[in-house]
Amino acid sequence: MKSRNLKILGMAQGTDKHDADHSFTGVSYLDVYEQYLLPHQDEKIALMEIGVKDGASLRMWKSFFPRADIFGIDIDPRCKTLEQERIRIATGSQDDEQFLAGCFGERPRFHVIIDDGSHINRMTLASFQYLFHHRLHSGGLYIIEDLRCSYDKLQTQFDVRKNWPGMRYNDPAVSLDNDRKDMDDFFLKILFDLDHRKGEIQFIHFWSNMCVIKKV
Repeated sequence: MKSRNLKILGMAQGTDKHDADHSFTGVSYLDVYEQYLLPHQDEKIALMEIGVKDGASLRMWKSFFPRADIFGIDIDPRCKTLEQERIRIATGSQDDEQFLAGCFGERPRFHVIIDDGSHINRMTLASFQYLFHHRLHSGGLYIIEDLRCSYDKLQTQFDVRKNWPGMRYNDPAVSLDNDRKDMDDFFLKILFDLDHRKGEIQFIHFWSNMCVIKKV
């Protein structure tokens, strides 16, 4: 019987969600994911990940969830060729509300949404504002990865469009710099609403470089 341990599957498929850059105190992204997702492993769920790249993570999710439908979105049109049975991919920008509303035609709702996309704060927040409220099931999880990037003025460190494969498909006139205040305000609003017993968020859990948000 093949192993369905998430870290083993991730290593086999070549995802980087377990390496040193995605770990802290011996706990990797995949260790965190397994805590939340293992109880749903045999359920017929729908999972969507923003950011396809080479498709490694989508293949990992397909192996981990044998009954799930796996969806990916990416601005890079070449990613469409990575589709396979139970994996569907749509091409568009994660901050395009019209695209987010219409991708995959029948507009399924998702049980899990993962943002491993641009890591540009305004795009991250635009995706969350639409997808969380309109396309995530009640009780679903929304996970944002690589929060460290939200601190960075990305263009001052390296050429994002050159080094991140899909980013060159963004409008070249649009700045890809980040302003951490955007994310700080976002998190503070969540905490304020939780303290005042309102909104659609049941909890937000922070881990190193990632957060897990559960919808009421």
